[in-house]
Amino acid sequence: MSLNNDIFLLISTAIQNLSVDWYDSEPEPGNDYDVDGLVETLKQAGDVADDLAAWEESLRTGCPDAWLAVLVLSLESIKSMTLRFSHSPYFLPMVTRIAANGNLSSPKPVLQLLESVDILEDDPKQYYLANELLPFFYLPAMRVFTAGGVCEVDPGIVSLKPGTSTIRKIDLGRLNTNNGGNGFAEYIISCAKLEIFDYQHDDKSIWGEVYTDFCPLLFYNALCSQKHSLKELRLNNNGAAGQSGFDEDTKEFNGFGSLAEFHQLRELRMPLRTLLQFGSSDRPKVSLLEVLPPSLEFLNLAHYHEEDFDIVNKNLQTMLAQRERLPNLKRIEIQPYVLVMTAGAIVHSTNFRVQESTQQSFLPFDMACREMGIQFGFSKEGNCRLTTE
Repeated sequence: MSLNNDIFLLISTAIQNLSVDWYDSEPEPGNDYDVDGLVETLKQAGDVADDLAAWEESLRTGCPDAWLAVLVLSLESIKSMTLRFSHSPYFLPMVTRIAANGNLSSPKPVLQLLESVDILEDDPKQYYLANELLPFFYLPAMRVFTAGGVCEVDPGIVSLKPGTSTIRKIDLGRLNTNNGGNGFAEYIISCAKLEIFDYQHDDKSIWGEVYTDFCPLLFYNALCSQKHSLKELRLNNNGAAGQSGFDEDTKEFNGFGSLAEFHQLRELRMPLRTLLQFGSSDRPKVSLLEVLPPSLEFLNLAHYHEEDFDIVNKNLQTMLAQRERLPNLKRIEIQPYVLVMTAGAIVHSTNFRVQESTQQSFLPFDMACREMGIQFGFSKEGNCRLTTE
């Protein structure tokens, strides 16, 4: 099929949402397309590549990433992108140059209206380096950044000034495939007013080569830059929280830190032992009342083990006894680590239930919550309410 450049240029100004999945695509010859005309467009767009000749050759051989870069350069009104691709010799470097140089020398507002991007690598053997995606944080209209398959082996090569990004939501919770060896500090600290942060940890950084265990303190140090704005925090409530045995550089777990001064925080989902700073011991270093802000409305305690019942029960009962310390609290959930699957059921979130012993243990607390108008229940992976029947 031949590409009519005039028609494409006409409709390109109306396109606001772009969804591309070229992960499994093989290069196909692009001889049916007006590559010469597109190369002229690239030249007019300004400094978009170090080697324009290589880009032109990749267009002629049908390289999907080369075509993605051209496509994006042509969509001046684009506001959201959902992208699935692996190796990116053209598109991601182009984003880096646009972010570093403003809008280059092009009269078109390339990526200047982009508000949200969703990038996912769903092959566990493939990954994106965190610094490859960091340039999206430079773009002036960005609000939502979602990504999967991202790892931080080293701090980013590209650095942002603190408090300059317009991004309000960072979602690194997709499929538990991200690994933040640096706590994604550059992402977090760059934000002026981050409102939502979701991160689920995968011990794997680079398949078969690099493994890094979850280090809560790195995330806490970065998140402290967002005390004034953070409203929802979901920190590894579904991901791997224990020692993997692969990470030789793992230091003794030294806790997370208090959230008492996060005055905008409404929702918190976090592993119990992370929040209460168990460390390598069997006892917590802090209490819930010490670390929770009075603004909190919803609390999800994840990775709960039955041997922690006495500690959890004492903390929860103290919270109810001092209700005035958490006046906005409306809902509490326990996310058990061990669940029972319904006999004969297909594996699905809705086919699990809470162990009878767990239900009975929390029954008095459940009744006390009802008397105070607080919802109490159990969940799986922090988003599926579980039956207690």
